[in-house]
Amino acid sequence: MQLSPVQRRIRDFYFKEGLGAPPELSHVHRSNLVPDQQLFSLEHLRRHLNNPLLDLNYLNVFQRGKPVDLSGASLYKLVQKRKIAFVDRRVLQHHLENGAACVLEGLDILEPEINTLATALDRGHAATFSNATVFFSQRGNEAYRGHADTDDVLVIHLAGEKRWDFHKRQAPRRVNLSDLDAPQMGPVEASVAMRPGDVLYLRNFTPHRVETLSPYSLHLSFDLCDRQPSIEIALQMLLRHYDRDASPRGVPTEQDLDKLFSLARRPTYQAELAQARAGEDAGHAEFRELLANNRITYLDRLLQASRTEASGEPARSVPDTRI
Repeated sequence: MQLSPVQRRIRDFYFKEGLGAPPELSHVHRSNLVPDQQLFSLEHLRRHLNNPLLDLNYLNVFQRGKPVDLSGASLYKLVQKRKIAFVDRRVLQHHLENGAACVLEGLDILEPEINTLATALDRGHAATFSNATVFFSQRGNEAYRGHADTDDVLVIHLAGEKRWDFHKRQAPRRVNLSDLDAPQMGPVEASVAMRPGDVLYLRNFTPHRVETLSPYSLHLSFDLCDRQPSIEIALQMLLRHYDRDASPRGVPTEQDLDKLFSLARRPTYQAELAQARAGEDAGHAEFRELLANNRITYLDRLLQASRTEASGEPARSVPDTRI
């Protein structure tokens, strides 16, 4: 996998300065690390929003901190009894003109260069499988209010200026993560003004709030998600082992739980859990490889033959690049 100089700088920052930071640090900020980045821009965002094949599942719009229901923007035309979907952009235009923020998901699917970088970032941990998202916000209207993320985040600032307020890192949990008020956020420990070319690494469960200081801002965010088998999946697998080797009826609940935990330490269960983890990792690698080669090459030969015929030049062979 060939990385550009910009991608290498971002990758090296993440591996060396982010993952290598002392455990007491909640974030690492580097100013002007990639002023020459061309991974994504406001022009890219405009192109995707105006794409006739835009899928609203990729898009979230926020007005005054609340998500906008975009179902009214989903239209279709009947063609041979099939619904050909398209987007009523007047709805999007209205909200943007009124200061809305928008979040475009799935950039690793939409942009090959971002998928290439995501592939490199995925190697930070054994089970990392990142999501790439772009945030467009306007002064006085952010997509999210105060919140904490369950996974580490890597941010590349693209346009405008945005202040990030970081609060004291909190203990892991799975509830009460968004729309946090001041007491729930805790004390502010640091503030950073992000400008184009800046890069930020933020550790999980660090409450933060952002504010766009310029008329608008744009940043690219990689959620560095841990995709190990979840606790729910692990328990389901363990309960199947318990179904085959259960406690006698009448055993106190505490002893029954001890039995369950003892099953979790058995080699047969450990092997099954490792197999599930390996299957997840293989699926993630297959996904990245698919995106890297996800294009139609069949028409390349026809186009080359057509150009050759029009120019009167002898036909040249075209390498077969089909998957």
